[in-house]
Amino acid sequence: MKTLWAALPLLIIGLAALVLWRGGDDTPGAAVTLTCPDPAAGCGTRLHGRAVSLGVNGPVQPLKPFQVWVKAAGARTVQARFTMQGMDMGFNLYTLRADNDGVFRARVTLPVCVSGRRDWIMAVAIDGSVIEVPFTAEP
Repeated sequence: MKTLWAALPLLIIGLAALVLWRGGDDTPGAAVTLTCPDPAAGCGTRLHGRAVSLGVNGPVQPLKPFQVWVKAAGARTVQARFTMQGMDMGFNLYTLRADNDGVFRARVTLPVCVSGRRDWIMAVAIDGSVIEVPFTAEP
């Protein structure tokens, strides 16, 4: 029993070192920015070795619902949040749900920006890693 208690701190240190050494895939890091000239047509990138494509269905206008879709094989959780650079846009986090084809989807609505700005950033979190997609909403 004494040997077990003596080895316990070494076991904890070893596990901590393993978690830190693994890094990468399950650890949230800096967001990846994806330039997507036409979100309605969809765009693609790689995130930690995984192919990811995303886009929207419908016109993207404030207060008018549209659909966000994400394809990311093997993803467990996908969320989308809409922000503006330097401006608090309130709480607007959406959890996307996988359909029968494995495409994550959610119906979302952009809030109105009182200053009239239309420059948005869609931050898509896939299992904790984030892709930021700047876009301009329609008037």
